[in-house]
Amino acid sequence: MSDSVGGMNAAGSANLAQLQLQNLRYNLPEGSEADQLRQVAQDFEALFMKKMLDSMRATLNPENRLVDTGMAGEFYEDMLYDEYAQVMAKTGGIGLADMIVKQVAP
Repeated sequence: MSDSVGGMNAAGSANLAQLQLQNLRYNLPEGSEADQLRQVAQDFEALFMKKMLDSMRATLNPENRLVDTGMAGEFYEDMLYDEYAQVMAKTGGIGLADMIVKQVAP
């Protein structure tokens, strides 16, 4: 599993990212345009941070993994890191959402 993260190869990961971006585009949250822009920017930042965390997690030695329970543990760990990314993006993250809002907002 050295070439994959969470049991998914690079092509599958890219396809998943593309599907997630399409989901952001077609399922805009309810509210004003500014609220929608902020939400989509935060979702994009969370997606970016998830990819960053996955890359970082891939560098860990297998014996240093948080959970070592086979496939179920990999799914759990992937969901855990997804939640980490969501929380980080909603609490300020790395500022990517703020930059997107500044660039796109009228």
